[in-house]
Amino acid sequence: MRRLGRTALLLVAAAVLAAGTGLLTGTLAVVTTFGTSMAPRMAADDLVIVRASSYEVGDVVAYRSPELKQVVLHRIVGADGDLFVFQGDNNDFLDPEQLPASAIVGKELLHVPRGGIWLARLTSPPALAAYAFLLLAGGTAVARTERRRRKERRTVSPRHRSTAPAPSWGALPPSLRPVAATAAAVGVLGVALAGLSWTRPTTALGATISSVDSTLDFSYTATVPASAAYDGTTVTAPQPVFRSLTDTVDVTYDYAGRPGRIAVVAELATAGGWRSTVHLSERQPLAAAQQGTVRLHLPALEERAAAAAAVTRIPAGTVTVTVIPRIWMDGGGQFAPELPLTLDSTALKPSSAEALSASTSSSTSGTAISPAQLSAVGRSIGVATARTTSLTAVALAGLLGLALLVLARMHGPVAEADRIRARHKSLLLPVLPIALNAGRPVVDVPDIDALATLAERYGLLILHWHRSGVTTYVVQDEGTTYRFRSGAAQQPPREVALGTVRAEG
Repeated sequence: MRRLGRTALLLVAAAVLAAGTGLLTGTLAVVTTFGTSMAPRMAADDLVIVRASSYEVGDVVAYRSPELKQVVLHRIVGADGDLFVFQGDNNDFLDPEQLPASAIVGKELLHVPRGGIWLARLTSPPALAAYAFLLLAGGTAVARTERRRRKERRTVSPRHRSTAPAPSWGALPPSLRPVAATAAAVGVLGVALAGLSWTRPTTALGATISSVDSTLDFSYTATVPASAAYDGTTVTAPQPVFRSLTDTVDVTYDYAGRPGRIAVVAELATAGGWRSTVHLSERQPLAAAQQGTVRLHLPALEERAAAAAAVTRIPAGTVTVTVIPRIWMDGGGQFAPELPLTLDSTALKPSSAEALSASTSSSTSGTAISPAQLSAVGRSIGVATARTTSLTAVALAGLLGLALLVLARMHGPVAEADRIRARHKSLLLPVLPIALNAGRPVVDVPDIDALATLAERYGLLILHWHRSGVTTYVVQDEGTTYRFRSGAAQQPPREVALGTVRAEG
């Protein structure tokens, strides 16, 4: 039964060590669910362990949502190039974000229903305080027991005091030492991670650079009387506007992009090199999505070009009218798309159909609150995740420590041979049972430490054998045999002064 318990504890310790290593390196993560988007498969307060891996359609994954500023647990339902499409099993709509694999924390490895509740309880401040109390209480009890044993040894034989430290590690059976090492490693890592994560905030204010695409579509309309020139009474781009029917054209712009301010001008130019600017609208606020209209009076534009030609004595000829909405974006950046139109005595028409649409991409800098990160050896982990991981590691170390104390107590007196072997391995020599010479004095010493002191003092080995449940350790000097028996009731030892041992022989 004891061996079965030790084996089970070793398996648990190995699993805990693997889980702790995965959590600290970022290959594993613990996610507690909320909401009903994954019902009925998952409910609120379930615990899901995810593992970083390769991903495909159908996997349940946890991903970092830049829009929601939190981790979302949904299923991959599609892919668009390098981007994954996500959806909750209980949702009838797709998630608004499509993200690359780098945004995915990991895919589902283990699902524990209602496990989030137990994780919160095990890592709550009262639970951590209880673990600390139990560990301190256990340490105090061990210290008291050791002091009592030392006092008993001094009472029995004050000349044979052990100067060695308390056998804390050697006192453990070899089968339990890996568990103790695992508990200590997990506890130290948990405390170190707690010191790093609980001394800094979970969020950080950082600089951001965002790229925004701005587009502007041009169109124009003119109202004309019914005639054979058009099918209706409204002329739209890119049809030419015949001046025999109208001399007024409304140019419309449809903008989408970063907000700012806008002013619209028309630049006039002729083949002779003359240029002039006509203001069509004053500077005014511009929304992120806005439509506006300016009016072109064709005779006025033509008269302006003719007046310049009279001065320069260069015929105006065809006039190029370029409508330019000048946009100053909030946060910096400008956008000035152009709509070139050709004006002559007969018609106004676009110079190119492609000029009816324009776009630009601009970047803006700012600040945003994002989850704070801890980075080491090329890996990073969120501070909030590190806090949860540290509490989990300390809790697991505490549970392993308690289990270790229970199994060590169950192990009982048999562990004394293991302790002796661990502390004095270099002095021990196993032999077959031997009969002690009746004519040779036998001196029983109170403990193995006294026997080891004699062996080291005179450069001798400690012979030992086991028979009938009793392990016998002896050191044979020239004329005296010194003995310690483990597992048997001890007789009051004979007093032997170390300084006069050889004189008694």
